[in-house]
Amino acid sequence: MVELKPGQLVRSLAGRDKGKHYLVLEELNDKYVLLVDGRSRPASRPKRKNKIHLQHYDRGVDDRAIFQEGRVTDSQVVRFISELLNKTGTPDEEV
Repeated sequence: MVELKPGQLVRSLAGRDKGKHYLVLEELNDKYVLLVDGRSRPASRPKRKNKIHLQHYDRGVDDRAIFQEGRVTDSQVVRFISELLNKTGTPDEEV
């Protein structure tokens, strides 16, 4: 199974959140991760999602330490996702 790192950009492939972009907050085990988007899924209430239902991208937040230490804010998450999606166009173009 693919290892996802905190701060990595992912997109949901299944479920009612299909197509939505998230950042990985934490990897729970080989099967599940916790995801945040800063809006509907804040850091205080992350979404647990099966890894096979995610499309992962090679890009992520440069300062992954704030995710590993658990001190990321919702406004930072929203800004990080926006910057990652606008950096070189939509991630779909590079996958």
